[in-house]
Amino acid sequence: WRLSSAGKGCGPRPKQKWSLPNGRPLQVDPVMKSTSLRIEGSVASGQGRGAQFLGLEWVRRELLRKARLDPFPGTLNLRIPAEVWSGLYARRAGFLKIDDPSSGGCPGFLKRVALQAHGQLCSSAYLILPELTVYHDVLEIIAAENLREKLQLKDGDAVRVEEVPE
Repeated sequence: WRLSSAGKGCGPRPKQKWSLPNGRPLQVDPVMKSTSLRIEGSVASGQGRGAQFLGLEWVRRELLRKARLDPFPGTLNLRIPAEVWSGLYARRAGFLKIDDPSSGGCPGFLKRVALQAHGQLCSSAYLILPELTVYHDVLEIIAAENLREKLQLKDGDAVRVEEVPE
């Protein structure tokens, strides 16, 4: 996995060294201040909570209204280091916000992204960060279609995630 932030005048950043269970090196740029986002994660099975969240009427309504997205009823989960997830979560205020107008208590935050895996590209996906989540090392990605099928993914496959400028 690799997370980097790029931008004019940012200069080089120190990298922390991590390794995956198979010993493959993992590099993480701990500073995420620019708007450019690049992450590589590993596909992981979820618990079905993304499908429950996406099935809520207010969520579907907000996604249609704010992102023009009628989502497939499930998320693509990508395992990343908890430190990378925390850095992303800290930036969520700069993302598109969806919330239930009747309660205002449990919003989600969206960032448009493109995914690449196995030579396939999906340029119309969204990273979604729910305010309340059981995950602190998993990115949840949504799209109008089943991303596992479109990108021919199975658990453990590497997927590159890059921000799409709005």
